[in-house]
Amino acid sequence: MNQIKYPSIEGAIIKVVGIFDYNKNFQTQLVSSLGYTHIPAIEFENAQFFRDKYYKEFNEVMLTQTAENAVQAYEKKTDDKISFKKGDKIIIATVTQLEVKLFENNIGIFALTVNPDSLNFSDVSDLTYFLRSFSSQLEEENIALHTWISEHVLGGKSLRSTKENQVESDDYSGSKFKIYSAFSVNESEAENYNRSELLFELGTGSKLGSVSANNYDTPSSEYFDEIMNNQVSAFNSSTALALLDSYTVIGQDLFYANGVLHRNNFSSYNNVYFSIYLFNLYLKYNVFRFNSKFKDDPVRYKGRFEDFINEYNYSHISFDFLPNLIYSKMRAALGIENEIKQFEKRLNSLASNIQEEQEKRQAALLGIISIISSISAIEPIIETTEQVREYTGLENTLFYVLLAIVSIVVAIPILSYLFPHYAKKAWKTLNDYFTND
Repeated sequence: MNQIKYPSIEGAIIKVVGIFDYNKNFQTQLVSSLGYTHIPAIEFENAQFFRDKYYKEFNEVMLTQTAENAVQAYEKKTDDKISFKKGDKIIIATVTQLEVKLFENNIGIFALTVNPDSLNFSDVSDLTYFLRSFSSQLEEENIALHTWISEHVLGGKSLRSTKENQVESDDYSGSKFKIYSAFSVNESEAENYNRSELLFELGTGSKLGSVSANNYDTPSSEYFDEIMNNQVSAFNSSTALALLDSYTVIGQDLFYANGVLHRNNFSSYNNVYFSIYLFNLYLKYNVFRFNSKFKDDPVRYKGRFEDFINEYNYSHISFDFLPNLIYSKMRAALGIENEIKQFEKRLNSLASNIQEEQEKRQAALLGIISIISSISAIEPIIETTEQVREYTGLENTLFYVLLAIVSIVVAIPILSYLFPHYAKKAWKTLNDYFTND
């Protein structure tokens, strides 16, 4: 088999992306003690481009950041060196920028921009392989990557749960970081090279050349075709691949050619399309979390899910076809529609169960009313009550206080059965009160 000669990389964007939980104190610390700069909303005069190109809802949340629920963006320039060891080989890269995006519901997304010391696909493939895993060991510091990010990016905020500290995002984000990457290449001297195969290998973290090697690591044709369904291939000059844990773009002169950086194209991939990716990650994380938490309190999460979907689940985001194509492929790769359908299925099942329970309670309530209405008059009840008091020999005040207590004790289980949701909320409020006390 002829050896593959890959295109030369003229420019690269590689970002490591992860999700974390935050509170108001963390947001304050970003600027006050962690050295981040808040990125303000784009001024009206300079935001016309985004208003012309993107729908108002998405634009104001992610790009111009002028909506009430807009993401709050922070950044910091760095020159931290990180390295990983593969056999006798040391893979070195520089972290040049840190980004933190704070969304509603106390959910944050961080991104590290990483520049490899060696810009060839063999070394880039090794680097992104290590950058995916929480547990990859950094050579110099001898600590796991997630610990390094916690210390250098998030001011000590943990990404992993321990016995002493429960990290909610750890339950729903998996054990891999996301990799967003775009490569501006020169394909003129490449030999025996297939762009789609290279996209598959980079996107899935497979060995370079494994698709065409016809060996143990070679994917089946069915699996390869399934993965490549989420290609974004609008023009011959570039191809992108959206997967569950990555988004990868390879293109001839994508944003760098003949030693010249095309700033508009670079900004599109480094900022705008990256914002589409972050938005979809936020959407996926929330819908998956709602699905996971639904059983804990169905009624509560039903309302929260519906509010979230109404606010963030856009069918389209742009007046142009390419951003919409990228958006839809990312959604498909992340399985967002399937998560939404699964939740809606559970909501329909919940509605049926609630209706059945309501019918049972209504029948019980009607039975109680029938019993009460069968009593011809209240006077006999009063007379009977007074006879009981005289029989017991208790004073008026004491007797009726005891009667009231007994009535409440009897009423509590009846009301709890008839109105279980309110009863559950009341018990939870009491429990929280005494626990916090």
